[in-house]
Amino acid sequence: MELTIRTSELQDMVSKVIKCSSNNKLLPLTSLMSIKVESNFLTLATTDGTNYFYSRKEDRVDCEDFEVSVMADLFTKLVQKTTAEEIKLTIENGILSVKGNGTYKVELPFDENGNPIKFPKKIKSDFREEAGSIKLSTIKNVINANKPSLAVNMEYPALTCYYCGDSVITSDRKKICDTAIKMFEKPMLITSTLMELLGSVSMEDIEVTLTDDDVVFTSGNDTIYAPITEGVDTFPVEAILGLVKSEFASSCKISKTSILNIIDRLSLFVSPYDKRGIYLTFNNEGIMLRSKKSSGEELIPFIESNNFNPYTCCIDIEMLRSQIATCEEDTIEIHYGSEIAIKLVNKNIVQIVALLEDDRMEA
Repeated sequence: MELTIRTSELQDMVSKVIKCSSNNKLLPLTSLMSIKVESNFLTLATTDGTNYFYSRKEDRVDCEDFEVSVMADLFTKLVQKTTAEEIKLTIENGILSVKGNGTYKVELPFDENGNPIKFPKKIKSDFREEAGSIKLSTIKNVINANKPSLAVNMEYPALTCYYCGDSVITSDRKKICDTAIKMFEKPMLITSTLMELLGSVSMEDIEVTLTDDDVVFTSGNDTIYAPITEGVDTFPVEAILGLVKSEFASSCKISKTSILNIIDRLSLFVSPYDKRGIYLTFNNEGIMLRSKKSSGEELIPFIESNNFNPYTCCIDIEMLRSQIATCEEDTIEIHYGSEIAIKLVNKNIVQIVALLEDDRMEA
């Protein structure tokens, strides 16, 4: 078997599929990359044990059918470091020879029967329901806005996923992000890993097909397979939307750039004993941000103010920073007056940030 391919094409293919290789020592397949030629089409594939990423070369290759697996990390690094215009792959006696700048021999792993390891066929030829299409730009916008609000522990497993219903919702129970984008016809949980993989495809249009058990995303020559994530009915949609749609007594508009600059300066005066808390005081002129020990304070003026009422609260400075930083436009709308949270509104995105207990009130 001998296959010749332009180095740039192979580099592009491995750079995408390697993102799905998790190198889990308990799951050997997650450390491998499948190299397969079928009907003169070359396809590379990797898996993290749950999702599978396939990248197919657009043009046909002049090579007989074969399928082997190689160590994904080693093969990717070798290909990426090759500067020759073409790479020639040759399989002989259980060895994959990679000829580019020089010739490198890569041992092929075999199964218990002495046969080359092959990836399971995950995408069946059974009837698949077409579930519309989504845009790569939409995926990237969702990741930018919603990712900072994802739960990072498994106390409530559904909260570690993106809830994709009439809008995309994430929450770690202290922060909420609701992006008014409908990605699928029926509600679905998308894991953080899968969302990141979707954000790495090369084409703007992503076609979606479903069965009762799995979902397949196809974008040009890239295909991502994933099982349906269970637990969509356990996601607290109604409770979250109740907070998102709740009315606040007052609102104002401020500059994103200005408040992020203030937060960066003020964070120098927030000690570990402060539990990352700072005070926000809304007055006639704007918002006064102050460290707990009053060793740093700075005012950000209002761009606009509606139904002003004096208000003060204590909030986690890092939580506030993470939510404001995701806003696309420089003018942010802040709703305030609640005892439990503030609301940030920017374009089609609504974020809720929970407040901390105010030590001054306790005193």
